[in-house]
Amino acid sequence: GRVDFTIAFRRLGSFVSEGAPQTLATDARNAPLRDLFLDRAAFDAWALRYAQRLQSEGSIDAERAQRMGRVNPLYVLRNHLAETAIRRAQQGDDSEVQRLHRLLQNPFDVQAGCEADADFPPSWAQSIEVSCSS
Repeated sequence: GRVDFTIAFRRLGSFVSEGAPQTLATDARNAPLRDLFLDRAAFDAWALRYAQRLQSEGSIDAERAQRMGRVNPLYVLRNHLAETAIRRAQQGDDSEVQRLHRLLQNPFDVQAGCEADADFPPSWAQSIEVSCSS
């Protein structure tokens, strides 16, 4: 479904499975994950199966959220973040390189003021292309 894997797996950690399985896909608490998918019906069908599996395994939402948060980073070096740091560094300002270095030392931990670093790229960055030789 053309989903951003970093964001999706991070949000999957907060998936609520406790409750009536048939309503969990559309539960408002699961909306941040569900909203990533264009095909909502397919997501809803998958979420129902996932919730049933989690319940059958005796999974506890809070414990699963902690485990998934430890292995799914909130922050990754996205092209637009690197591009901004490179542009500033070329102008003699390495502050963005230093900021990203600090941010990425703890990619699994929520860091105040860094919400945009964990979000989708801004519209200006949609055209950035990176090749293996970049």
